[in-house]
Amino acid sequence: MAKKQTFGDKAKKGTADFKVAKLIFSVKSEKTNAWKFVEKSVRIPNGENEQDILNKAIAGQGK
Repeated sequence: MAKKQTFGDKAKKGTADFKVAKLIFSVKSEKTNAWKFVEKSVRIPNGENEQDILNKAIAGQGK
């Protein structure tokens, strides 16, 4: 017989030590002088300052 597995048992398997945040911000294009929206998924480790991680992700986007 198959082992009975509940949803709670499945959810406990994938405990992560980070959170994922969807970051959307605008960037002005140098070529067309138009505004573009950039969408990124950023991993935030538990215990870290969320705002600092998000600011680093925006600053590291590139020119």
